[in-house]
Amino acid sequence: MSEPVRHRDGGLWLTSFAERVEVSCPRCGHAGVVRASLAQRRWTTVFRCAHCRLQAHSERDDWLGQVRLIGRRPCGYCGHQWLYVNQVQRTSGAIAIALNEYQQRPSADPVAVRCPICRRSSEVAVQAQRERDREGHDPHFGLPLRLIERTRAGLLWAYNIEHIDELRRYIAADQRERYRTAGNKTMISRLPTWMKLARHRAMMLKALDRLAAKLEQPRAS
Repeated sequence: MSEPVRHRDGGLWLTSFAERVEVSCPRCGHAGVVRASLAQRRWTTVFRCAHCRLQAHSERDDWLGQVRLIGRRPCGYCGHQWLYVNQVQRTSGAIAIALNEYQQRPSADPVAVRCPICRRSSEVAVQAQRERDREGHDPHFGLPLRLIERTRAGLLWAYNIEHIDELRRYIAADQRERYRTAGNKTMISRLPTWMKLARHRAMMLKALDRLAAKLEQPRAS
């Protein structure tokens, strides 16, 4: 009888896999890579698309993902307190947007809000904040992940081949253990429940194989 397959959670956080993130360029859709290094709790990151030459850099505070627009004001007609804006908006993939510049012009693109009392619209100035959606986006610039697969149970995604391999080792294991010092903030401990169910093992392993196969496809030169 063969020995059970074991997996031990050694304490790797999700950020342990974030030094290389496989993404899709938001401008041309071709495969690209976000490269990052962490020093003194600060990330230095860069993205360069080899196909369309779109670039993003951490030193410019670039952000190419979604932003959340936040704002409020009294109605300009009846003074009703308050008219609120709290909505997600996609940034343009045509250029790298520096978020600090976006925030310095909060009234450049005001949002019209209809008053629930007098039913007239007033323009509300907004501030932009990064909308960090870890489900399918890279953590540095908000770019769409290349390694993403929809399953019948939920959305499966990974940053790179090392991330895929760690997920595969965990999913395939018959016995799963965690070092006491690993805590509850590791990548494995934060996986959604559906990924941990034995009945989803075969489906998950096949989906991980499909993710790995994407990395074998040629990149744009």
